[in-house]
Amino acid sequence: MTSAEDIAMVPVQQAAASDHAHVTQVAGDYEEHHHRYVRGWEYLRGVGVDDSEMDLVEHAFVDCPGPGGTGQVENAVSMLTRPYGRGHMLVLCGETSTGRRTTALRVLRDAGVPRERILWLVLDWDQPRTEQIPHFKGHGFVLDLTTDRRALPEDFYTGLADYQKKAEADKAFLIILADPSTWKPGALATVPTVHVIRPPAPQVAEAHLRYSAAGRVDWLTSNPLDKLLTHATPVSDAARLARLVAHAKENDRAAVKEEFTDWREHLGRWFEEHCAPEDLRERALLVAAALLEKAPASVVLKAADQFFTQVGGELPRGGALAGRDLDQRLKTIRASPMDGEGISLEAKRHGLPEAVLKHVWQQRPQLRPVLLDWASQISAPNGIAVRHLRRIADCLVQLSLLPGGSTVLSVASAWIDTGRTAHQQLAVEVLETMALHPVRGAAVRKQLYDWAYQRTTSKELIKAVAEICAGRLGREYPRIAMTRLRLLASRDDETAREAVADAVQTLARAPEQRPLVLSEIVAWAESVDSTIRKAGATTFLALTDITSETLLPLPAAAQEDADDATDTSAGQLFVRGWRAALLEPSAAKTAHGHLAAWLDSPRLPDDQVLPLATAVLRGCLGQAGTAELLVGSPESSDLGRVRRKRLLDQLISEQVLSQAEPVHVGTPVTA
Repeated sequence: MTSAEDIAMVPVQQAAASDHAHVTQVAGDYEEHHHRYVRGWEYLRGVGVDDSEMDLVEHAFVDCPGPGGTGQVENAVSMLTRPYGRGHMLVLCGETSTGRRTTALRVLRDAGVPRERILWLVLDWDQPRTEQIPHFKGHGFVLDLTTDRRALPEDFYTGLADYQKKAEADKAFLIILADPSTWKPGALATVPTVHVIRPPAPQVAEAHLRYSAAGRVDWLTSNPLDKLLTHATPVSDAARLARLVAHAKENDRAAVKEEFTDWREHLGRWFEEHCAPEDLRERALLVAAALLEKAPASVVLKAADQFFTQVGGELPRGGALAGRDLDQRLKTIRASPMDGEGISLEAKRHGLPEAVLKHVWQQRPQLRPVLLDWASQISAPNGIAVRHLRRIADCLVQLSLLPGGSTVLSVASAWIDTGRTAHQQLAVEVLETMALHPVRGAAVRKQLYDWAYQRTTSKELIKAVAEICAGRLGREYPRIAMTRLRLLASRDDETAREAVADAVQTLARAPEQRPLVLSEIVAWAESVDSTIRKAGATTFLALTDITSETLLPLPAAAQEDADDATDTSAGQLFVRGWRAALLEPSAAKTAHGHLAAWLDSPRLPDDQVLPLATAVLRGCLGQAGTAELLVGSPESSDLGRVRRKRLLDQLISEQVLSQAEPVHVGTPVTA
């Protein structure tokens, strides 16, 4: 039986085949009837659903009436599990915040899928491909296509028919979440579709509270919370209000309202009360405390003073001796001291830090460039808040979701182009965080693609894109990261090649990702496109440089009798990559040089180097450069000379044996 954990650990180079056969590695690209190709690691990664979310799905779900007097869920389950006709696949179509995700999870549970076998698919692709959707037996998958507003390609629709057959054969279920504006299959696909109706928000909040805090259901109908929800309120807001009520302090209804409304009334009053010139330092302190929540007081105070001076304020004479004591200033901004001398707005007013930044961003748009520049300055190397880079990046990403938030992306790219280290570090962190955001991420990943593709992209931005691909983006979206690295590697630019080399070495360092990275690079090296082929050969050789401090461990599976299937595939990929590099004219000399260095190196054992070198050079004795490699040079080590003799003996022996094979009757003999 396959568990959700097993799915996560499926070797990424595996693929499904007909009659449930298993393919370890696809040799190059293969074509299907719609003229596309995928490689052996095509399946999207599945992420399990949190238990707390599943508890709400099972115990606090609010359904809406469906056709024939049944509920939406019952109707959807009947379509998904129908014994005849097209089943095992369903589209839930609806506007944002209609409860599509929760409905999908409830449908799968009611269809009999165990909660541990329900997986949320990570869209690690640049173009939707039905071949990449998994169909493991007994599992239910949710594919959310609403985060990318682009129109779906025709071959995705046509490919759904093939996927449906596989899902039915494997007793797997797939639910697609779609937006009416982008889900337009026309005559290309006939997938059962349910148009989701938004449940009334007050009912959703009440159902959640009856499950999590039944004693507080009456809060929703009492002042000051009784007018916060309407029937048109998004379902997500109703669920958020229920969470706030459930976790609030006893009878603290006012604080729930303040947080639910982003503390608008509180902040409006505070800024109105503190609008005199002598209050500007306290305003700067409030903004600094919001950006640097829980940071030490010394850091927050210095950051506040720097922000104050950047907007034209003049600090009083006397430095740290001037002005009021810390306790009085914290009382003014409603902040609390914490253990370790930290400062917190969150401690007494949950959600206030983010609300402060949102208020300043929206109410004072002329301050946005100053705010961004200040954030970059204090987080620069040797800056006041350099230890709080991730917190600052997260805050800037939240600002990017607001009206005018595109400024964050354009400013971050400008910081990188300035070439100033003070800006570049934060910019990379911000872009990386934005690229992973569930709402903003798709657009930012597309921007990274455009930068990698455009010929006018600066060297600084090239290095930044490669660094982002080598980081969290590469770990969570490896296919997307590798596509952008391929575009960079295809540039006739030494900066790009070096940046890609560093990136793939970082990604391949993780054992679980090594086959993914290798299989992708080898596919480039074997491409029919000369530019991609050259990029692949060059990138592969970066992984074989013996002088590199990050040289990958040579897989024992270069030997055909290795026990570990994953290592075997890695070894086969090494062989294919090296042979492809030897066939690429622009890389052949370097490939021979790297292989010679491996033969000369005591860092690598005989039982790994010799089988791999034999596999690489088998049948290539007449190829240019092979003779020089086997003969060696005056610089060859004693160990290398011994290995070369053994290698040559092995290759000659194999060739003699192959020529001595008997000729079978009926086999034509050629001169």
